[in-house]
Amino acid sequence: MKPDFDIALQQHFAAISNRDLEAFQSHLTRGDTLYTIVQSGHAFTTPAETLEIHKQWFQDPNWIWEGSVVHKIVGEDMAMALVKYQYRQKPEDAPVSTWLTYVFQLQEGEWRIVHDQNTSLDFVAFARAAGIEILPQ
Repeated sequence: MKPDFDIALQQHFAAISNRDLEAFQSHLTRGDTLYTIVQSGHAFTTPAETLEIHKQWFQDPNWIWEGSVVHKIVGEDMAMALVKYQYRQKPEDAPVSTWLTYVFQLQEGEWRIVHDQNTSLDFVAFARAAGIEILPQ
């Protein structure tokens, strides 16, 4: 029996919000390739790299991440979710909106992320909130 995709998504959102690295890792592909494209356009290409950037991020106790599903498509063994999330570096900060697309594949009887794409709606605001220096063009 195929697991419920909505439950898998909510469990993944909870792993992020709760900074639960073990739960987060359990949702990642068991394969060697996982493209995680971050707001700057940089592409990490392995589950280990994705796990490492989240490990560093999860160590910060101050940020708030709130995601909601805007659109989803669920097939027999592949699914995608378009998520819009609000991110605040500190609770008192104004939120920054970002699009997030997850592609999941059914692996070993569970939905696992095989692609993760972030697109900031306002990269300058996101970079400022995240402490990323933007070089002039």
